[in-house]
Amino acid sequence: MALNPWLTVIIWAIVVIALTGPMLTLPMFWSRRKPDPFRDMPFESGQVPQGEARHRLVMQYYPYLLMFVAFDVVGMFLFAWGMSFTKIPLYASFPVLLFLFLLAAPLGYALHLALRRENW
Repeated sequence: MALNPWLTVIIWAIVVIALTGPMLTLPMFWSRRKPDPFRDMPFESGQVPQGEARHRLVMQYYPYLLMFVAFDVVGMFLFAWGMSFTKIPLYASFPVLLFLFLLAAPLGYALHLALRRENW
């Protein structure tokens, strides 16, 4: 007997709530409530915090992160397209080519940012 698709979604939601609910609510009952200056200090890998906590982050790796995301998404979809390339008609490849064309814009922008010297 096949289950109703909505029944499986409801069962899955109940399982998720039953498993994550205690993990989210029990710490509220077991945690200490009074402030502790040692616990409220910023954690810096076991070292005593030094200097100002608010400083400007260097964005030199932002272009590479953008390229990674673009290549990762392109690679994921190209792999699926390549696996079914011989089984699909030629006109079905046009949406993939459009997708590649649209992802060329952020990739080109990331390459442009990577070549700018003020990011370094």
